[in-house]
Order: sequence, then C-alpha cells, then structure tokens
Amino acid sequence: MSNHAASSPARHTVPAIVNRKVPIRRKNTEYRNREYLSEKEVGQVINAAAGAGRHRLRDATLILLAYRHGLRVSELVALRWDPVDLTQGLVHISRRKNGVPSVHPLRGPELRALRRLERERLSGNALSIRQ
Repeated sequence: MSNHAASSPARHTVPAIVNRKVPIRRKNTEYRNREYLSEKEVGQVINAAAGAGRHRLRDATLILLAYRHGLRVSELVALRWDPVDLTQGLVHISRRKNGVPSVHPLRGPELRALRRLERERLSGNALSIRQ
C-alpha cells in the first residue's frame, strides 16, 4: 500500500457502463388473454380481503363497490357516507379525471355490505378510513 493511497480519502468505484439493448416489451395479449378480472376472480379477491387485515369488512366492501361501479382508487378514497342513501339504495359518485358525476343504484350484496359496515363503523363520515 503506498503512502498516497493511505492518505487520500476512499475512492468510490463507478461501475463500467455496458452498452446493451433494452428488451422490447411484448404486447399485453402475449402475457395474458384479457385485461380484466372475471367475476370469480373478483370474488376471490373480496374473500381474501375479508379474511385478512384490520379493516376486513371495509376493504371487502370497497372492492365490491369498485368492481360493481367501475370506481378508480381516488374515487373510492373520496367516498363518504353523505352520498350513500341506504333507504333508497343509491350512491352519488363524484367522478375524477373529467368524469361526469352520477347516481348509481346499489344492489343486494352491496346494500348488505354497506349496512353491515355502517353498523360497525366507529365514528366519522369517511367510508374509507385513512391510516
């Protein structure tokens, strides 16, 4: 070891740049035959959410609502109890990304899940509990 190396600060070695081609991304149809989940697969996701986590019922209900009404994550997070009318079975959805706000009917499984969630909610108006 020379005196120069011992007295100078540690040098960081920079990895050599290797020129190589980036692999070309194949079309989605080569990876999978469809771009959506089947009803059976959504049911499996809902069952998995209902079986794990601290907010099982809430998570399963939000997945069901997202699937049935085509909601974005930002729309789910913004969803509150104010626009939910369980007596008439309606929910007012404020769409994001220049979407048109609309009123959606709630069907049996959604109504039952929302009523169960409403009975178990602690306090507050947010349907989606922020942590």
